[in-house]
Amino acid sequence: MIRQRLIRYSVYRNMFLSFVLLTAGIIALVTVVLFALFSWSTAREVGNISESMLKQNSAVSSVIKDEVYNIGNSLLADQQVISALFDSNNDQLKRYHAMFTLRRMQSTYPYIQSIGLYNGLTDSYMNTTGISYDQERPLLRQIVQKNSSYFNLFPRKVTVPGSSTDRQVLTFVLLPSYYSLMPEQGAILINIDSEYIQSLIGGYKNGAADELFVVNAKGQVLTHSESERFLTDMSEDANIQHILKTEQESGYFTDGKHQLVTFVKSPDLDWMFVSVSDYKNLLFNMNLLKWSALGLAILIFALSLGVSLWLTNHAYNPLRHLLDKMLPAGKTKIGNMRLNEFALLDDSYSQLKERLSAMESAASRGQQAELVQMLKGGNPLQYERFKQQFPAKRYSVMVILVDKLSTFRNNRDAEARSFVYASIYKMAEEILGDNEARMAIAEEGMIAGVIKASDGPNPTQPGSAFMELQSRIYEQLGVSVTIGIGSSAHEYDELCASFEKACTCVQQRFLHGAGQIYFYGLDEDVSTESKEYPHKFETSIIEAIKSQQRFRLNREIEQWLLGIRDCEYHEALFYMNQLVGSLYRQFHAKTLRDHTVSASFSQFIHHIDVYETLEEIGDSLKELAHRLCDEMEEASNTRYKKIVTDIRMFVEKHYMRPDLSLEMVASEVSLSRSYVGKLFKAHCQISFNDYLNEVRLTKARELLVSSDMPVQLVSEQVGVYNTTYFYTLFKKHYKMSPAQFRQQENVSTGAVQ
Repeated sequence: MIRQRLIRYSVYRNMFLSFVLLTAGIIALVTVVLFALFSWSTAREVGNISESMLKQNSAVSSVIKDEVYNIGNSLLADQQVISALFDSNNDQLKRYHAMFTLRRMQSTYPYIQSIGLYNGLTDSYMNTTGISYDQERPLLRQIVQKNSSYFNLFPRKVTVPGSSTDRQVLTFVLLPSYYSLMPEQGAILINIDSEYIQSLIGGYKNGAADELFVVNAKGQVLTHSESERFLTDMSEDANIQHILKTEQESGYFTDGKHQLVTFVKSPDLDWMFVSVSDYKNLLFNMNLLKWSALGLAILIFALSLGVSLWLTNHAYNPLRHLLDKMLPAGKTKIGNMRLNEFALLDDSYSQLKERLSAMESAASRGQQAELVQMLKGGNPLQYERFKQQFPAKRYSVMVILVDKLSTFRNNRDAEARSFVYASIYKMAEEILGDNEARMAIAEEGMIAGVIKASDGPNPTQPGSAFMELQSRIYEQLGVSVTIGIGSSAHEYDELCASFEKACTCVQQRFLHGAGQIYFYGLDEDVSTESKEYPHKFETSIIEAIKSQQRFRLNREIEQWLLGIRDCEYHEALFYMNQLVGSLYRQFHAKTLRDHTVSASFSQFIHHIDVYETLEEIGDSLKELAHRLCDEMEEASNTRYKKIVTDIRMFVEKHYMRPDLSLEMVASEVSLSRSYVGKLFKAHCQISFNDYLNEVRLTKARELLVSSDMPVQLVSEQVGVYNTTYFYTLFKKHYKMSPAQFRQQENVSTGAVQ
């Protein structure tokens, strides 16, 4: 049975596979997470152990430093060593006794490769292994030049006489003069074999470590588990760079090569002890752990197959019962043909839907069309038939208007809009009651209906039902609506009038906001009392545009809109047209040169009756007014640029006049002195007087170069009759006197010739 379902029914098969994949994914996720946690925990423990071992290794640096200091102090305390170290006569007997002491000291410390003494007074050198002065010359020159501390370290390779290979040594240089009154020339060189240091730290080496080495602060290898790596520059290595940058004294981290890197920085020497280990060497039972985890996951997955099968049968039962009820007997038993249950249900549902649609009464659709015709002015016979089908003493007309219709039309296709309209009038009949209302789609965005009303001139339908209708339309359809209720009607003419009054009610959303409910006769909003046009605010709007006061402009437009808020709808539209016409007359002929602004006026006028609320038309009015401000500002800037250009041309023409001043220029352009000064500095980023002096100095420079006239005459030619003041201006501007400038120019001209 189960095998047959898996083969024939796609939904059953998909459900089973979904459960299987879900359980398999969960098992894989849990297995991977647990394995990752175990690996991380193990790596952390191994890292802590490696860090502890390296901290023990770092004690080697302290031991070596202490031993070097002890050896140096012992040598400096020996009179024979001191005599040879600072002997200015290069006495061979003193050198012999000193060499005997050095060899005795070397034999005491077997890890010392050699000891050398450098006498800077005689520029001589002795070494216990016979290393010559010429071999040590580069290092000795570096020691003499450096002389920055008592204790210095130089890792290097040296060639010992009688040996064919270079020895890897760490040369510790002691400069006795650094802490004493001894002569500045002279040094003790203690060469320690790097293999000895490697043997010391190798005693602490973790068997899982692949590399164990020591580097200095420059990234240079001092000792390495691979001896050929001695003095290798590892400063570009990513791990070494990470260690050099971190402020931690010790720690561990993993790199991109599945390696664990542990480090400890020595507090005594500028050394860093580093070990590098592969994860595969750290997690010794990793392969066994992987296969164990995989076997456990496979076992759990096998168990999950049975659970998935049980869940599939349990979840499939409702669908199987639905198939048995909706499909004819035997339709699901068609040999070995593979079936899609949802396709079968969809086919059956489509057939059922077609039958229900075919069963929809044509008379019902005709009644809706007849209802709309009757409300818009049909004939009394239609009203009599309506009363027989929907009897009541009095009626009232209800109009539902979709808010933001243009946005609604743009965001939904025709089929979706038709569905929304049909849903709205169905909701209205459901909430108000099938026996209390008759609804129909009157036009695009409008649903009209007739509701039963009690005796009296005003409708008495409770407002809570209309509020519930609004709320449900918005929640289920995402559409905001405005509802208007007309007056109570008994005769046919009264019913038509009620429809017109309901339409008048919904028009109040323009002034008082959308998404509300308006009752004719119960709200003061529908008052037809004429309001006075707000002339003073129109004048203020025009003044704000002319002065380009944008904040004030917004405020005055808000006040103007507030002044027409209590008007009747058509009166408000008339006042809006009047305001736009006034703005057009004020600014179009004199100021506007941009055709897009003129087009904005035309577009505003043509679409003024499309705006649904006063806020929408107010936003468009502000946008239009700000466009006018931009145009006014551009026109003003053009005029200001022309004024500044005229001023500069006047200065270029009359700079030689000694009475040329800001007052004279202001009178030429018919503006005040202070205004011209501010205008000129704003456009030229320089004051008028500074500009005048700059022009005069430029002309004076030309005269000094092109003529031999005296400096006093040059000063007068450019309008400065005070020669001392001219000298001061010229020197301040060109950093030299006029005479010096003329002499320099003459020399330059002669050199060119």
